[in-house]
Amino acid sequence: MKKYFVILFIVLIQISCQKNDSNKNKDDLKHNEFNVKIDTFNAGIHGDLTEAVLFKNDFYCMFETSRKNTSEQFIKMVVLNQKGKFVEDVFVPKKIQKMPHYDLIVDQDDLYVKESQFEKENFVLGKYVADLEQVKTRDFCIFKDEIYNVYSDTKGEWGGTIFFENNETKEVFEAYSNFPVAINKIKNEYYISNKGMFSSNVLKISDPSKLHKSILDFSKNESSEFDQGVDIVFEADGIAIETSFVVQDQLFHLYSYKDNVFIGVVEKGKMQQKYKFNFNFYSYSRQNFEDKKKLLTFYIPSNRKSGILIIDKKDFYFHILK
Repeated sequence: MKKYFVILFIVLIQISCQKNDSNKNKDDLKHNEFNVKIDTFNAGIHGDLTEAVLFKNDFYCMFETSRKNTSEQFIKMVVLNQKGKFVEDVFVPKKIQKMPHYDLIVDQDDLYVKESQFEKENFVLGKYVADLEQVKTRDFCIFKDEIYNVYSDTKGEWGGTIFFENNETKEVFEAYSNFPVAINKIKNEYYISNKGMFSSNVLKISDPSKLHKSILDFSKNESSEFDQGVDIVFEADGIAIETSFVVQDQLFHLYSYKDNVFIGVVEKGKMQQKYKFNFNFYSYSRQNFEDKKKLLTFYIPSNRKSGILIIDKKDFYFHILK
């Protein structure tokens, strides 16, 4: 009988150890197992990469090159496949050439070039159209789900406003949000990651209908004054959040701090480092996908190379342009 008790005791210890190892592996998956893969696109394109999006399974990229005897830039759009091979050029009209600031936006089956300041003219590249054509100016949501369309109206140094429009009732609710770089939904709560000139914050909105009731008005010159229904999860100077993404219902942040780039999570109001990249890079334009993937363009100051970054959960794919 004593022998059986000893065997049972050993079995229980093994089960306990396996359970602890399993929990440890889950923690490792969340915190440590970030896979960074780097390859080179030998596209041979001259100019600075300013914008890039994934559209119709290809990368549509905007490049700018300097013109002689003028401070103006020449803008060109180049299409690359997902292996970095050249596909085609897209003709860029004169009105886009004169835009000092613009964004590339994918909306359903169309690609838009939207002026991000001043008159905010729009041009569209349709699913079966080869050239960019001017269309009526409109605003685009930056996030949507089955309940809300979410819009952002950024006023630069004056801050900004985030709008939640109910898809069914068309009611609109607003809150202050200076420059959203990512919106993520975990269960029924919305997390807005904002990047300022010298600081960043993360806001949590549990119920958008508790925000200040509003209308969709992008003509105002000031930002929202309302913060009801908003919880500040994180706020700090010196940290620049480039984007945020979800892995296993946990929110992770790609951020830079003191010339280094990290992945971190917010714990008790503070950013906790979980991964450090072995090279420094700056991120700018962003594209968010419905399957929670992220696309960013980046620049590496050490070798003056730019490229396209795809974030797919814990996998980071750097495509460096050469």
